[in-house]
Amino acid sequence: MIQRLPCVQCGDLIHPDTASANAGLCMPCKGGYRDRIEEGKRQRERDREYAKSAESLYWQDLVRRVHKTSEGFNGLRAEEQTYFAVSCLIGEVYNGGFDQFFSNSSGAYYLLALDGLRALGADTCAALLLKAKEVLFVDRRVPIDREERLELMPTFKDESATEWAQLEPLDKAFWADPDKLGERCQTYAHENQLYAAG
Repeated sequence: MIQRLPCVQCGDLIHPDTASANAGLCMPCKGGYRDRIEEGKRQRERDREYAKSAESLYWQDLVRRVHKTSEGFNGLRAEEQTYFAVSCLIGEVYNGGFDQFFSNSSGAYYLLALDGLRALGADTCAALLLKAKEVLFVDRRVPIDREERLELMPTFKDESATEWAQLEPLDKAFWADPDKLGERCQTYAHENQLYAAG
């Protein structure tokens, strides 16, 4: 059996040939990516903890109720609809920008998300959403029907549409989280007793 040696930087056990070839360093430490590996481990642990939180469990139940019950979205209380619409907006914009929000089924909740941002006092994000709507739909209303929305969206038809360049700074400004939306959503949820604090 080969006697493994501790990496001189992180202490992980490594093969003696690796230690000899790399001045006692494991490959992640030698390559400079050990910090990314460790941060990935910490993030996975945070994700596991979050998955057990009241907020996460409530969100999962809300999604189930919207998509797997006969009442769907209309079966939610007004406060739940607001929370759902704003949360969909946040998730879609962080994942793929305002274009993704409007092009997916979430775009049907545009007006509720806009009103929800205002109700949360997230005026900067509300203004960004309104600007993104104007880039994509100009002065037209945003259709609830997804196919109708896509027909009106220049970015859906043309990957080189100039609107992409107009959306990019709006996406980046939203991603900067100027209104601290996560905190505002938690406060809103607690004030409206959507889920238990914890």
